[in-house]
Formats: sequence, C-alpha cells, structure tokens
Amino acid sequence: MSPPPPQRSSSTEQLIPILSQSLVGSFTSPIASTAHSLVFKVHSNVHHRDVAVKIINRKALPPTIVDKFLPREIEITIQVRHPHLSRCISVMQPIPSKIVIVSDFYERGTLLELILKEQRIKEIPLAVTMFRQLIEAVHYLHQRNITHRDIKLENILLDGNGDLKLTDFGFARCVQRRERSRSFCGTRPYSCPQICQYKTYDTFAADYYACGIVLFTMVVGKWPDQTPSTHVAFPDDLPSVPCRRLIISLLEEDELLRAGYDECLNSEWMSHQSNWVFADHSFVYEKVTKSPLHSPSGSDVSTYMNISR
Repeated sequence: MSPPPPQRSSSTEQLIPILSQSLVGSFTSPIASTAHSLVFKVHSNVHHRDVAVKIINRKALPPTIVDKFLPREIEITIQVRHPHLSRCISVMQPIPSKIVIVSDFYERGTLLELILKEQRIKEIPLAVTMFRQLIEAVHYLHQRNITHRDIKLENILLDGNGDLKLTDFGFARCVQRRERSRSFCGTRPYSCPQICQYKTYDTFAADYYACGIVLFTMVVGKWPDQTPSTHVAFPDDLPSVPCRRLIISLLEEDELLRAGYDECLNSEWMSHQSNWVFADHSFVYEKVTKSPLHSPSGSDVSTYMNISR
C-alpha cells in the first residue's frame, strides 16, 4: 500500500494558484517531499515543457539552515550552468515563508531507482559513460571553488536521454583549495573517513570519495563495506580489475593520495570512454579538446561537435 500524499499547508494551498498562473500550468499531487519542502511536476505552457517546482517552507527549517545553508543553495543553484548539473529556470519568493525553485524536470528519475530496477549497471558502455558525466559535473564545480558535499545516488537524476544530472545544492558551498571544513554534513554511507571521525577534512577530496561510493554501487549493486580502501571487499566476479583499481583509489583513506578528476580520466578503466558524450532532445554532442598547438592562446580548448541525429 502506497503512503498517503504529504499534507499541504494552508499557505501552500494559497500559493499554488499564484504559481499556476505564473507558469500557466496545473498542479496535482507532489512527486516528492521532505519535512520542509514539496516538489511538483508541472507542464508549463510558458516554458513549453515539464518543469519541477520545489516549494521550500522556511518556517519548517532550523534558523541555522535558513540563515546559512539556504542562501548558499539558492546562490549556487542560480549560478551554475553545465550539461550534467540540474538546470534552474527561476527562483522566487512569492510570500515571506516560501522559496520556490523552478527547474527542468528529468523524467527517468534517480540513479538509485535505476540501480534498484536493473540490480546493477553494466560497466561498458553505460557505467563508464555515466561516471564520466558525473566527474565532469564535479570538476566544473571544483574549478569554480564550489564543493557539493552531498553527492549520492538520490541526488543524481537522469533525463530522457539517460544522461546524468547532479542536483540538490543544499550543502554546497564556496571554499578555497587549502581550506579545511568543520561542517560534518552530507549522507553517512557516502561520507569519507575524516567526516565519520569528526576530523577537519578537504571538501574537494570528500566529493571524490562520494563519487567512489557511487561508482561501487553502480557496478556492484550494493553498498561497499565501510573499511579502509585497501580492504574494500568486492564480489568474486565483478567489477573488472581496472574498475576495482579506480574504486580503491577513490576510497583511499588518505586525502592526499585519493584519486581526483585527473586520476579518474587517466585510469585504465576510463580509457574505454576517453570522450565525454552527452545529448539533448535534438542532438548528441561530443567534447573535442584541441591541442595547444592549434589554440591561439596556447592552451587546451574544448568545443562540442554534433555527432548524430
């Protein structure tokens, strides 16, 4: 028996007609909910597509979240633009107690739902392609001194083409490279040893530890044992040896030795997918990096080439 739909507050009920008029679309039951938010799928005649409408109840949040984390989430959500990050369309505060975030709707659900359905994801070509997309999104954030701090299967969405979209910047923050974090946030199964031991930690390295947990779960279909990386237990028959090596390097306990973006790209396992491919509703794109010899500035230049459709 499915659980009853979450209750809407009277202020939410008063807000929905206003949002319906603004988006020129109708609201039905929420598709997701937390203690402080509701998410609706709405077909907007303004945007000519389905959108996700997240209504955040500020009154249901602790003051620290309202004053510290929520402004960060909104700022980063508006700021970032990348093929593998969820795309924010608009943010509004129609009444003092509510924040509304309108984003693109991704119809294939979460990566967790896909793994539960398929039991595990085949390494080649799907898992390696999806993992490349994930680390491209993380690398984009890190280049801008933004760390996500809550990478997990539930925060990875899939669009109609099966391409990956990292979402939910509730714990994300801007941080300098040498800065150590003392905020022990995120989700426990994906947390690096330093967070679990309540030690200061490198948030950039912590993001890649979480990526390692995601990769293990994708290709094995269950959680890894929460032990040091040298003792990661794999089933006898999977994943492949190159994939195991990459997972072990991502789950390295020592932050200074833990794999990052470059180590992932240069790993034996990811050599099977050297190009970064993604799609939209009309085209499939491939990232092409020109050598410095062909670049006027003398540095690598990335362009996107339509390769099909």
